[in-house]
Amino acid sequence: MEQTTPDFFSQHVGLSRAQGESLARMISLIMPDAAVFTVDAHKRISYWSPGAEKLLGFKQQSLLGENCLTANRCEQCMRTCGLTESGKVEGVPLLLHRVDGTRQAVLKYAMAYEQEGDAFAGGLEILLPQQPEQAKSVEQSSLGEKYGLISHAPEMHKIFDMIRRVAATDIPVLIRGDSGTGKELVARAIHGESPRHRAPFVAINCATLNAGMLESELFGHVKGAFTGAIRDHQGLFRRAEGGTLFLDEIAELPYELQAKLLRVLETGEYLPVGASQPMQANVRIVAATHKALREEVKAGRFRQDLLFRLRVVPIFLPSLQARKQDIPLILRHFLKQQFTGEQLPVVTAAAMQQLLAYDWPGNVRELRNVLNYALVMSDGKQLDVGDLPPELQTQPAPHQTAVTEPATSGRQTPSEAAILQAVADCQGNMTQAAKQLGIGRTTLWRYRKLWQKE
Repeated sequence: MEQTTPDFFSQHVGLSRAQGESLARMISLIMPDAAVFTVDAHKRISYWSPGAEKLLGFKQQSLLGENCLTANRCEQCMRTCGLTESGKVEGVPLLLHRVDGTRQAVLKYAMAYEQEGDAFAGGLEILLPQQPEQAKSVEQSSLGEKYGLISHAPEMHKIFDMIRRVAATDIPVLIRGDSGTGKELVARAIHGESPRHRAPFVAINCATLNAGMLESELFGHVKGAFTGAIRDHQGLFRRAEGGTLFLDEIAELPYELQAKLLRVLETGEYLPVGASQPMQANVRIVAATHKALREEVKAGRFRQDLLFRLRVVPIFLPSLQARKQDIPLILRHFLKQQFTGEQLPVVTAAAMQQLLAYDWPGNVRELRNVLNYALVMSDGKQLDVGDLPPELQTQPAPHQTAVTEPATSGRQTPSEAAILQAVADCQGNMTQAAKQLGIGRTTLWRYRKLWQKE
C-alpha cells in the first residue's frame, strides 16, 4: 500500500536560514507531536521543538549548541547524514534511541539551507513518529491516501487505530459525528481494511425514504407484494452480500423498521416484503448518526435494544474546529486531487489565518466547498483573503480573537489562530511575536503548550 509523503518543502526551492528558522517554528505549532529542529553549519542544534522533547525525551536546554547526533542517536545518521550529501531528505525511515534507551521509529524529512559556495550551511529537519512494529508497514498516512482521512491530530490517530482493529472483525460499529466530519469515509475505511474488502460496500441514507419505500429498499420485495411490484426486487442486504452495509443517519430509521433491523442483527435473517421464507444476511453493519441515540431512546424515537446491538464499538469523530491544525494538510490533499502533476496554488499566510480563525460549522465538507469557491475566484496561482467567501472575509482578524482563560488568571489568552498569526507576522521571532500579542516571551511559550495539550 502506497504511503502518503508530506511535501513540507514543495514551496521552497531554496531555503534561507531565516526562512528555515521561521518555518521550523510554524511546523512545530501545526504538528505538535513531530520532532522539529534546526542545525547550523557545524551540525549544532539551534532550535529544538517541544514535540521533539516529548518524542525523544531530550530537553531543549541541554541540546542547544550540541551536535545533532547527541539527540538523534541514529545508527543510520552516524554512517551517512543524507542532508549534507543530497541537500534534501523525503520520508526516509530511521530508528532512533530515546533518552531512556528505548527505540523510536520515525520518518525523516529535511532540507539544507542555501549554501554560499560548497560548504554546508545548516538545515531544517522534521521527524514524524511511527509505531516501531509498523514502521515498514501500513501507517496512519495510508488511510489518508486511500480514504481521504487526512490528519496529524492525536485524537484522529486513535480513530485510525480503532479502524484497523475493528476492521478485522464483523462487530457492528456506530459512528457519531457532526455533518461533514467524514462518517462515510470512516465506514469505507473499515470496509476497505477488512477481509470483506473485495465484496460490495453499499450505503443508504435512512432519512431519504419513507417507511414503505425504505423497507423495500433494505430488504427487497417479491413480485406482487404491493401495487406496482411487477418483478422481484433485490434489497440492499442482498446487494451487499459478503460486504458491508452502511446505514447513514440511523436515528431517522422509522420506528416500525427498527424491530426488523434488530432481527437481522440478532438472527442473521430478514424477510423481503411479501415473501414467506426468510433469507440469510451475510453483511457487516456499520451505522452513523449526528444525533445522541441515548437521547433518542429517552424521547421514545429509538429502540434501546437496537441501540445496544448497533453501538458495540462506538467511534466519535471530532469536528474540524477541534482539529484546526489539520486544515493546511486537508487543503493540500484537496489541491493535489485537483492539480495532479501541476504546480499547486499557494494559500497565502493571510488567507490561511482566516481559515484557521473560522469556526467551520460544516466541517471538512464546508472546507472543500470554500476551497472550490476560492479556486474559481482566484487567478489559479495564489489563494488570498479576497478569494475567500464573504463570511470568511468579514470575520474578525485572527490576532484580534481571544478566549477567556479560567477566572483565576484574570487575563485573556490569545487564541491558537492569534498565536499562529503573530509568529507568521514576525517571521518566527518569538520575542517580537510576544510583543505583538502584548504578552511576555515566557508566557507565549506557556500558551503554546496550552494549545498543544488541547
